[in-house]
Amino acid sequence: MTDLVKSAETTAATAGPRPAAKDPDAPVNDRDSLMKWLPFISTPVLLVVLIGGWQFAVSVIGVSEFILPAPLDVWDSLITLLSGGDVWRDIWITLYEVLLGFVIALVAGTAVGAVLGRVVWLERAVQPALVALQVVPKVAFIPIFVIWFGFGTTSKVIMAAILAFFPIMLNVMLGVRSVDRGHRDVMRGLGASRWATFRNLEFPSTLPYIFAGAEVGIVFAVIGAIVGEYLGGSEGLGHLVVRSLNALDAPQLFAVIVLLALMGSLLYAAVTLTKRLMIPWHDSVAGVSP
Repeated sequence: MTDLVKSAETTAATAGPRPAAKDPDAPVNDRDSLMKWLPFISTPVLLVVLIGGWQFAVSVIGVSEFILPAPLDVWDSLITLLSGGDVWRDIWITLYEVLLGFVIALVAGTAVGAVLGRVVWLERAVQPALVALQVVPKVAFIPIFVIWFGFGTTSKVIMAAILAFFPIMLNVMLGVRSVDRGHRDVMRGLGASRWATFRNLEFPSTLPYIFAGAEVGIVFAVIGAIVGEYLGGSEGLGHLVVRSLNALDAPQLFAVIVLLALMGSLLYAAVTLTKRLMIPWHDSVAGVSP
């Protein structure tokens, strides 16, 4: 029996979704090389165009700085914020809410998605409830969470987790169902246990889907935490947006938005980097072109 399990593990590892190793002597595809470096080239160009158009709208077109402050004013306000101590506490609070909510969503979404992907009748039974929860605007839950958990971080963590849960769960469910039935039959025929099948076949096959859901989920977690702070918080970057708005301080408002954009971009980049390290063999990472 032990030999059969070892043979099943070897077969699953061979039959999994890993492509053949690339020939080091093969010519480099110019398109693949361009696609690899495109984000590093396009991002600075887009930023220059955006800031240039922004400055043009203020200086030449004459858009009121009350509506659209000049980029230099926003920069000065950003430096002033970062020079103080309060904003760092707000950044940490928001980051804590986002990361904790994301981890909860990742664990719960992966577990629920794996179960629903394997048990079709259960997925059909709970589908109406999942659809109902998905279509309800999540903002409607914030007053309920505030009543239940107060104005502290707990309600914001739950809000972040709920928004991040659904894309992760749906992607994992699709990933489990995408596992080749023939590969499962091979594992079963060789006497592999459920754990051996999961470890050597299902988990590697589902990893790209998990990361696809995680990339969307981390963005939704940021949105959930910020919306929660904006509508029912007393601290964090979302609440700083409210304070800037109440003070009619447009430069500071835009500076906080810049901080939020940086936070979201860095978190998304961290998830993408983790994906590149864990599944370098997948097409979405290797950049395989037709």
